[in-house]
Amino acid sequence: MGLAEATKEASYLRSFLIELGLDNLSSVVVYEDNLGALKLAANPTFHNKSKHIDIKYHFIRDAVKEKILSLSHVSSAEMVADVLTKGLPGSRHQRCVRELGLCRAAETYRD
Repeated sequence: MGLAEATKEASYLRSFLIELGLDNLSSVVVYEDNLGALKLAANPTFHNKSKHIDIKYHFIRDAVKEKILSLSHVSSAEMVADVLTKGLPGSRHQRCVRELGLCRAAETYRD
């Protein structure tokens, strides 16, 4: 249910920025690697497996309709945010860290 959490965060941050006077905002792009989640958000199909999550996907669809956010698919192999939530093999971990612009504290504060 990461997509629902990302939608809540995007909605909150957008509201906060509007309160600060930044009202000419474009929609937040949320990258999702779960095709099933994207399909449910775009076109609800109601069956026993999806009944318990339909409210979250109504919330996501409403946010997309109101242009608070837009959804975009990215493959699992290209999802750089995985470094923040999963244990990854060394080479993939390094690639994700590099692409996110993260680094070791020791490299940042060298004399």
